Amino acid sequence: MPMGVTHRQINTAMSIPLAVGTYAIGWPPTYIVSMLVGYSFATYFMNPDLDLNSIGYQSWGWLRLIWWPYQKILGHRSWISHFPVISTLLRIVYLLWFPVVLIWLLGSSVQAAVRDQFFDWGPTFGPYLLTFVIGMILSDALHAILDVSSTELKQLFGGKRRRRFGGFFEHHNEEPPRRRSSHNHDHYSRGADHSYSRNRASRAPSRRRRY
Repeated sequence: MPMGVTHRQINTAMSIPLAVGTYAIGWPPTYIVSMLVGYSFATYFMNPDLDLNSIGYQSWGWLRLIWWPYQKILGHRSWISHFPVISTLLRIVYLLWFPVVLIWLLGSSVQAAVRDQFFDWGPTFGPYLLTFVIGMILSDALHAILDVSSTELKQLFGGKRRRRFGGFFEHHNEEPPRRRSSHNHDHYSRGADHSYSRNRASRAPSRRRRY
């Protein structure tokens, strides 16, 4: 699977053709902006890799504790957390539980005010909310495609050829293995040669000087 940084780079690059394509099919600019905001939010904060200690999980700061139960309930790369559309809606519902509980704890007066605002502003902001969610779904779908394609490439390029794609194939919270530098290798080689020469000299028979 690609690293979290790789996911972010590819998703960010794909946002440009995505904006151009939605504009070409006649989307209003306001809808495109709303879709790109949702796309970016899913890419950097609410991606499928919230089920492990990933870069997206760390981006939440101290609020990442919200996703701790989510990690414990779901295993990494399960179909529930990575399947497009379903996983996106699941994370949205999971995140909405916290403000819902907070509003419920604040009492009936706050609940009534929120309900009135929802019905008043819902028809106006509904299309923007819908395009926001569509952007999140597109980001998660691209994430899933990259995971599946990288697994296929990993199986195709085995052995030494896989090293060329090491940064792409590494796990989300791992770093590619580091090679020993040539300087350290030469240093160890010279040290070994010096020790060998010194031991050989100590084993050589001493020659007495004749008078």
